[in-house]
Amino acid sequence: MKLSIITVNLNNKSGLQKTFDSVVSQTFKDFEWIVIDGGSTDGSKELIEQYSNYMAYWVSEPDKGIYNAMNKGIKIAKGEYVNFMNSGDCYAKENVLERIFETPRTADVLYGYMTRDTIDGEYVNLPLMKKKLTWMDFYYDGLPHQSSFIKKQLFERYGYYDENLKAVSDWTFFVKVFVYQNATYEFLPIKISVYLSGGVSDKVGLQEKELEKKRLFPVAVVDDIPKIVLYNKLEEHPFTRSILLVLKKSVNFQKKWHKRNN
Repeated sequence: MKLSIITVNLNNKSGLQKTFDSVVSQTFKDFEWIVIDGGSTDGSKELIEQYSNYMAYWVSEPDKGIYNAMNKGIKIAKGEYVNFMNSGDCYAKENVLERIFETPRTADVLYGYMTRDTIDGEYVNLPLMKKKLTWMDFYYDGLPHQSSFIKKQLFERYGYYDENLKAVSDWTFFVKVFVYQNATYEFLPIKISVYLSGGVSDKVGLQEKELEKKRLFPVAVVDDIPKIVLYNKLEEHPFTRSILLVLKKSVNFQKKWHKRNN
């Protein structure tokens, strides 16, 4: 099986309906659907039962938070890739999955564009939406789990989401596998998902992420970031870029001269 779609929900019946409609309408069918509900009391469980024939697995029971629920789904998943389409989020079009998997994919992580749930489908401006990623990209930002397809074996090899974190465990996981483990990736320049803004990560994620940065990135490296950012900004401007070029040539000349005469 190519894909496991995991949907996590807690008392968001209307959002769950939106996600359900999106998943069942996909033209690509080589996937299983797993729904992890945290014991909702707003009618979500009844909605899940209504759609249960579309699901490979579902459960409605209290959990220890969103990452505990997501880990439950990962451990049950049988697909090569997993994608988290939580309640309120949806795929951008009915043929999104078909466009992705009609071509053989081998990268550890596939990712693409995400938009907010606005009338005009506003794009989320993520620096990581590009073909080549660097460690500093992950320092400042992360990949959206709604628009990412992660090989299940990455979780089995490097560990599941940290359930002690409330909002940034998915970001932490990407830092771990990309920066420290050199996981492979492929950027898909298509709009994959539309996400429900105003979630947990929007509310408490910033402070938690700053604490995690201090744990994950060496102090010596972090201290150099302002210099790197300044240098990149200077290179963007035509005038300062030309000055930097002259300085580079001068430094290289001095190195060659020193090497020749010593």
